[in-house]
Amino acid sequence: MWLTRDDSNKPLGIVALAVTLSSVLSGPLARAADASPPPLPTLSSTAAWQLLAGALIWLMPAGLAMLAAGLTRAKNASHTTFMTFFGCAIAVVAFWAGGFAVVHGGSGFFLSHSDLRSGSFSSFFWQASTLCVAVSIPVGALAERWSLKNFYVSALFISWVLFPFFACWTWGGGWLARLGFVDLAGSGVVHALAGLFALAGALILGPRIGRYNRDGGLIPIPAHNIPLTLLGSFLLVVGWLGFNMVGAPDSAASIATVTILTGASGGITAATFMIMTTRKPDPTITINGLLAGLVASSAGAAWISPVAAVIISVIASLLGCVSVQVLDKWRIDDPVGAISVHGVGGLWGLLAVGIFANGNSVTGCLHGGWGQLGAQILGALVLVLWAGGVSCIFLKTLDWFIPMRVPPEVELEGLDISETGLIGYPDFQIVSPHTSGFSSSLSRLASRKEYEHEKN
Repeated sequence: MWLTRDDSNKPLGIVALAVTLSSVLSGPLARAADASPPPLPTLSSTAAWQLLAGALIWLMPAGLAMLAAGLTRAKNASHTTFMTFFGCAIAVVAFWAGGFAVVHGGSGFFLSHSDLRSGSFSSFFWQASTLCVAVSIPVGALAERWSLKNFYVSALFISWVLFPFFACWTWGGGWLARLGFVDLAGSGVVHALAGLFALAGALILGPRIGRYNRDGGLIPIPAHNIPLTLLGSFLLVVGWLGFNMVGAPDSAASIATVTILTGASGGITAATFMIMTTRKPDPTITINGLLAGLVASSAGAAWISPVAAVIISVIASLLGCVSVQVLDKWRIDDPVGAISVHGVGGLWGLLAVGIFANGNSVTGCLHGGWGQLGAQILGALVLVLWAGGVSCIFLKTLDWFIPMRVPPEVELEGLDISETGLIGYPDFQIVSPHTSGFSSSLSRLASRKEYEHEKN
């Protein structure tokens, strides 16, 4: 019947319709194809590696925040962790605005001359990550007495001046690099630089109230949360893998091995030292020994053997243990040992490259490269003068305009309420936040007299 559908002609109809549409729409389709967006540039293997390793580095500020908060008192927990958190925010924006351009010889303010194909964005990402580590380190050394307003400006100074210029001289192909000085991941550029800034700050701030007695003897101020400190150290170890490997993807496996060996041997060395001297493996000193070994490894992790890594770490750990005791004798108060771990450990790491390195391009004096040792000594001396001397001048000048230290009443009652407006542990607050923090019978006048006596 004529109403019956004939399916045998269906394929022929579809073909005819396709031919007709192609002839009619060929012009518009071609124009649409021409207007399609260009393909996205492919990400180079180096850029991808920098992004991955840089992401791991972000665990380090978190670890440093936990470490500093755990090793100090509960009444300052909110203030200490907020400093690290907000310091990273200041560092990233400041580095984008100008620090990155300084590292690269004055080109790239606000990343204005960056190209997706050039790798500028990946370089900015991992260098900003390492800068955040440098900004976070002094927080622990100056904790429980450093004012937030002064810290804000100090973070800008580190991000715009202290870190970028020395990074330009080394990582940016500057004059130290041309003389042969090397620092693979930042024993000097990051850790020693931040440790020396912390030393300058500790000298200007002075010790915490109640840290030393009138005869100069040490009065222990116990850490309030050892488990938090241990957790922070675990995060630091994981972050350190990215920190050390970011600049040498071709040597990632050997660098990872060296990194975990230095951390483990440094921790064992410090624990052994404490057992021999006090019969107890002090967890806080053990952590610092582990970190000292990691700091020392960062300068030459790509050019040292596993045996050399262990030797470097053992020496770094012992130097850290001795340095803590020496600083206390000099009444330089460092609640977390950052000056010893990062400052002393970082400088030793730079020198260790000139002694133990045995790579294709970098050779230490034990393998005939005496020139490398000379370059490392020169770089370490320049770093001490730059980071130590310039930081002292800056902090002393800034202290005239924005006091570096909080008032003694605030220090005694805790910085959480006065500086941040929030208590770190509100459910466990055993003393009214409006008292001194030790006893409600201690008046503000008495606390100020005690502070003035210790200061003099």
